[in-house]
Order: sequence, then C-alpha cells, then structure tokens
Amino acid sequence: MPDTLIEEPIRPTVIDEAAAPAPAPEADPAEAPPAKPDGGAAPPRPGRPRGAACLAAALAGVALLAGVALGVYFLFFRYEPTARRHIPGDANIVVRLEAAELALFGPVRQHFLPLVEEAPAGASRRARVEAATGVDVLSDVREIVIASTDAASWVALAGGRIPKGRFVAGMEKVAREEGWSDVRREGELLLVGGPRPRAVIGQADDGTLVLGTDVEIVSAALPASDEWQRLDLPEQGAVAFALTGAAWSGAAGVASPLLPRAGALFRRIAHASGTLTLGAEPALAMRLAPVSGDTAAALAADAQAFLGSLKLALALLPDVAGVGTAIDGAQAEAQGDRVEIRTKWPVEGLDRACAAIAQRAREAAGAPRAAP
Repeated sequence: MPDTLIEEPIRPTVIDEAAAPAPAPEADPAEAPPAKPDGGAAPPRPGRPRGAACLAAALAGVALLAGVALGVYFLFFRYEPTARRHIPGDANIVVRLEAAELALFGPVRQHFLPLVEEAPAGASRRARVEAATGVDVLSDVREIVIASTDAASWVALAGGRIPKGRFVAGMEKVAREEGWSDVRREGELLLVGGPRPRAVIGQADDGTLVLGTDVEIVSAALPASDEWQRLDLPEQGAVAFALTGAAWSGAAGVASPLLPRAGALFRRIAHASGTLTLGAEPALAMRLAPVSGDTAAALAADAQAFLGSLKLALALLPDVAGVGTAIDGAQAEAQGDRVEIRTKWPVEGLDRACAAIAQRAREAAGAPRAAP
C-alpha cells in the first residue's frame, strides 16, 4: 500500500527556468477556432494563403475582359477574307486593296472621305443602298480585289461583313427607285446598260460582291476557288498585286514598238508579285521570277540598267504621282532565284494622285471645284 493517497510522483515546487519550455505566443482572437456548443474547442480549419481571394477575383476579371474583347473582335472587326477566293481561273492581273489600311492613310482620308459629305445625293443613295441590301459600303467592305483576264475584261470583288443573298435584289430595287435606264435581271445577275451592259452585278454564295464589265467574267468569278494561291498574291499590305507571265508578255507587245529594251526585258519575266505599304514612309517591294533558262542575277542586272534609262527619260516629264522619285531610288538585286526591286514612294506624290482622282470624281458628279 502506498504511503500517500497520490499514486503519481509530485511535481517539484521549484522549476528550473532554463529547462522550462518557452511560452506559446499569444493567439490572435480573430484566428481562434470557434468554440463548440458543449464548450470544447472546435478542430482548426485549414488556412488559405493571404491574398488568394484577391488573386482569384483579378483572374476572373481578366478572363471576363478577354472574353468581351474576343467577342467584340469576332463580331465586329474580324472577317474571313473571301474576295480573293473568287478571282477568275484565267486571271493574269490581280490587285488587292485592304480597305481598313487605305482608310487610315492621310491622303485617302483627306481627299476621298469628304466626297461623301460634299454630295448630299450620294449620301442619300448610300442610305438607300444600305436599307435595300444591308450593306454600308464604307464600313462593311474590308477587302477589294480587282482582276483581269486580258486587260479588257475586269471584275471587282468586295468582301467583308456583308449579308448573303440580298445585294442583287436590293440593287435592283434601288435602280428602279432612281430610274436607271436599261436595267434588267438575268437569273442571279443584274445587268446595267442595254444589250451590251456597261456593268454586271452579282453576289457569291459566301456574300462576296461581284461587279464586272461583262457577264462572262462575273459568272467565272462567282464560284470560290484557290486561284489566288496559284497567283502567289501576297496576303498582307495595303495594296498587293500579282502579274503572270501572260500579263508581262502582253505588256511586252505593247511596249516593244516604242521601247524595244523594255519589251525584251518584260518577256524574260515569268511572274511578279509585290506590295505597296502606306504610312509615314510608303514603300514598294516587288519580286520577279525569271523565265526558265534565265538567271536571277542576269535579270537583276538588266532590270537595274532599264531603271536607270527610265529614270533619265522621266526626268524630262512632270513627276506624276511620285513615279519619277520612286524609280530614281529603286534598286534591283538578285535574292536566290528571284529578283527583288525595292524603293520608297513619296507621300507627296501619292497625295497628288489622290487629289487628282478625287477632283475628277467631283467634276463627274457636278460638284464645285475644291479650293487649292
């Protein structure tokens, strides 16, 4: 039987402070676990890193803004290029215009956009066309492609945010309201101008607008194809162009009687493509492919010599649209199996060209002459 009523050993009354454990830090009352109803302490909840809630909210906000931006982009700004898919299969001259980049170019804004404000009748027609077809030409058209098969028949193709299946019927309605003469429908085409129409209007299944000089070229342009890839038409640039060997051969036939050297040079070109970029310093870049059996080095040397002689000839003439200045700075160099010709195009030259074209349009519409 033990000597005392306590079975465990008694703690000493004197405690060594050096050996005693350090007191626990005072807990924050806000972080203390809630008490159980029975008075006991509840098990601690797993903690979260500080700022996690703010980070999650920020990420959610970024995701929301990105979704809204993408929605606006796809609904209002992005469009799938369709005009180039309707280039006729035997086209040999193609020019593509990027409407948005042209509209941002200073000379275009200055000389062409005021034409809409200066012609009330034209503005009224624009509203009637939009009401009848659903197309506002100034804001809905994003890409224009001009093509020819023989430099005699031409077609203009317009792509953008364009409603399908409405344009031909809508333009027929506008023509009737305005009293156009010699307007008739032939199937899905609208012909303007008598037995030999001056213009033919159609619309492809994907919405692309087709305006041509005759029924044959418009009918050839209605089906979609990959012809633009065969032409190696550049996809970027305010203005892009491509010319096949047939086009150069035709140009050689026209130039040879007056410029035999130019005719001989043109016959050595199998294909050409290039771009004109706009902005503060417009620039022209062109790539030439020599015919089989010729070399890029030989073609580049002869092209540079021709540019030199052409520069001397143009020095005696007025510099229309800055052509003389552009040719003066042009350089032709062999790059692999191609010849690259590059030059700067003066803004003032393009400004003069835009002013002259706008003035002709103003005079044709009977508007007063613009102040110098």
